[in-house]
Amino acid sequence: MMKRLLLLAVLLLALPGGAAAQFTYRWTPVPMDSTWDSMKDLRATQTIARYEAQVAPLQEIVGYSDAEYDKGRPEGPLSNFAADVVRAIAEKKTGEHMDVSLMNMGGIRTSLPQGAVRVYDIYSIFPFDNYLVTFDIKGSDLRRFLNQMIARRRVEALSGVKMVITANKADTLLVSGAPIDDSRIYKFATINFLMDGGDGVVLSDVAINLKDTGIWVRDAIVEYLKDQTARGEKISLRTDGRVVYTDWEERRR
Repeated sequence: MMKRLLLLAVLLLALPGGAAAQFTYRWTPVPMDSTWDSMKDLRATQTIARYEAQVAPLQEIVGYSDAEYDKGRPEGPLSNFAADVVRAIAEKKTGEHMDVSLMNMGGIRTSLPQGAVRVYDIYSIFPFDNYLVTFDIKGSDLRRFLNQMIARRRVEALSGVKMVITANKADTLLVSGAPIDDSRIYKFATINFLMDGGDGVVLSDVAINLKDTGIWVRDAIVEYLKDQTARGEKISLRTDGRVVYTDWEERRR
């Protein structure tokens, strides 16, 4: 399209005397209704047939959402959901309680639609090839990591954590509902992208007993929604005050 526009501009400039060309045109709306269903283009039909079987699994409905949901800072319903699912799936696959989970806001690329949610919706929201990892972390290192995230004014999506922040410092910092014990070992779930510098997050230096679950995050979320739907539950997301800035409005100005 851009090449065509550039070519048109060159042709206009090349007119004798630099005169501008004048065009006349007509248009009429064409409704895209069922009258077009009987029209078949052989090449298009062949192309669709070639890939139809491959894309069919993406059309599977895996859940029903009662509203459209998006991520947000300091927290949002979709970003909270993503972090919670990372934590839940890690617990299910490892059989261990996860104290904290972390998902980057940048890995959530679009909103969750209202109504039927299909596999391709989840793949659109989480398009990157990120997989779930778990590790142990000392309480002192966990405290330092969370405070560093607060100080750089970029708190990512968290689960299992409660923060109240003023002037980029934590007034309240709880993990699993309790103050952090510097001598305790905590269980942490996240994605491989955030282990070595993704979105400015580096966890590999403080990770102990790092384990790769081999589970793609988007597949984990599809599995989670299928289980939820099988229980007869709809997707209903919310914020819950897990990250609170007492000076948020002032901070946004």
